[in-house]
Amino acid sequence: MKLPSEWVDKADFLLKDAERHLSEGVYWIACFQAQQAAELYLKALHLALTGLHPYTHDLVELLDSLKDLGLEPPEDLYAYADALTPHYTMSRYPGRKPVTYNRGLAERCIKYARKVIEWIKGEVSKIEG
Repeated sequence: MKLPSEWVDKADFLLKDAERHLSEGVYWIACFQAQQAAELYLKALHLALTGLHPYTHDLVELLDSLKDLGLEPPEDLYAYADALTPHYTMSRYPGRKPVTYNRGLAERCIKYARKVIEWIKGEVSKIEG
């Protein structure tokens, strides 16, 4: 099984760009890009398994639908997914936010996205092997 390269390429670009924005101090976009990278990898795995992907930006829903397909996402991934999901919308709109975007938050978002992506790559390796 191979993940669709266009999806993976975009996700990898976004994650690398998130790291660049972190180093530049643009924390809100780093969080958004980390969420997007995780989302694209999750949807790439769906596409590889079924040819389709759910139409949602909720990473927990995406993990649940992978569970429905017989995969076993570890519990810690659900915490990471839940923490990343709000940044799809919250980071992009000005105004009152229930969160302050800072270096620590951006670092966590990137770390969580990496954890999701590592798990997906591990699952692909298991399926291939």
